[in-house]
Amino acid sequence: MKNKIVLFLSTFVLSILLTACGTSSANNASEDGVITIWANNINVPVLEEAAKIYQKDHPEFKVDIIETGGQDIIQKTTTGLQAGGKGLPDGLLQTDDEIQGKLESFPDAFADLSELGYDEFKKDFPDFKIEAVSRDGKMYGMPFDAGPAAVFYRTDLYEEAGVNPEDIKTWKDFVAAGEKVKEATGKAMLSFDQADANVYTILLNQQSEGYFDKDNNLTIGSDASVKAMEVLKDLNDKELLLGVTGWDSMVTTIANSETASVIAGGWLVGTIEKQAPDTEGKWGVMPLPAYEEGGSRSSVQGGSSFVIPSTGKNVEETYEFLKWFSSNVEAQEIAMKGGLFPSYSPVFESELFDAEIPFFNNQKIWRFFADEMEKISTIYYTKNDPIARDEIVKAQGEVVNGAKPEKAMQDAKKNTENRMRQ
Repeated sequence: MKNKIVLFLSTFVLSILLTACGTSSANNASEDGVITIWANNINVPVLEEAAKIYQKDHPEFKVDIIETGGQDIIQKTTTGLQAGGKGLPDGLLQTDDEIQGKLESFPDAFADLSELGYDEFKKDFPDFKIEAVSRDGKMYGMPFDAGPAAVFYRTDLYEEAGVNPEDIKTWKDFVAAGEKVKEATGKAMLSFDQADANVYTILLNQQSEGYFDKDNNLTIGSDASVKAMEVLKDLNDKELLLGVTGWDSMVTTIANSETASVIAGGWLVGTIEKQAPDTEGKWGVMPLPAYEEGGSRSSVQGGSSFVIPSTGKNVEETYEFLKWFSSNVEAQEIAMKGGLFPSYSPVFESELFDAEIPFFNNQKIWRFFADEMEKISTIYYTKNDPIARDEIVKAQGEVVNGAKPEKAMQDAKKNTENRMRQ
């Protein structure tokens, strides 16, 4: 998930971001009495601010939050686990789609949190988050943020085209609405990063399917995988799809008002507010269209959880802090204000979630996203997800250049299987 995006551009957020600039990343080893935690970008000031509150009741507690890039965390964690835990911190933030792969390759990599007592919080998180951090009935991660997906749309462009978002029930409706938008405004209906598989993956997850099923069987080539690609093809065939290369280029389409819609996780709110300030009051959020009327309209993009390397010297101290952080309403409100969408359900009762957001035409967007959390299906991840995702990006490119979705998906399946055997 691109957690670098800030949801609320408040003075509070800016001040804690400034305090994070001096964070050291040179020494990953734990000092006596100090636990170390790897986290990326905006997670750093959130953790630091929460730690100050925790220290009021635990004055002896000391923590060093080490800012580490998302890809660096993935690579350094793998390297450390291959070395038997050498060089790893006491705790770290791991993306949900990486955890199962790590547990598959390194069964004893992370501390058994069920044994430490974390199971008492299972009821406070949605099932899809619990499954992402569990293996053989035991929890190895503490669920943190998530990215419930939605369609972000320009209310002014839809209105100009005579499109009522409430009438968009299915993807066919979405395509038809896109034709009206294109004719009336000249704008694309949907922009996306063609160098990544984020939109495709959202469309796939919406059908309760990932790249692999719960039994570790590859699903590429399934009916659901073809249907997801057909949505992109339909948009592309009618010249409604604006494909660009790279995240920054996709954001530029938003800032320049080149697109009427974007599909992403809830964290995109901050991107829009920061990169397209002149569009304030011209945005709305709606559920994903269904494949068939009455079908699922919910999906997810991104998410992460905290894990504790089992070889650490401060497992219990790290556990106590992260347990408190991940299950404390005040701490999760700090995360919310800091640009992260929490998955701890008790925090959804906070008044923050019922605020009308002026930038989004006074829509209660956070309540919308909170309501989506319980509708998201469980997706199963494996160590081979990166391979499958890479092949999907290739198939996606072939489809927008004229290939039939079914043929492209069968080729992607064959290529993935070949690479998995290497």
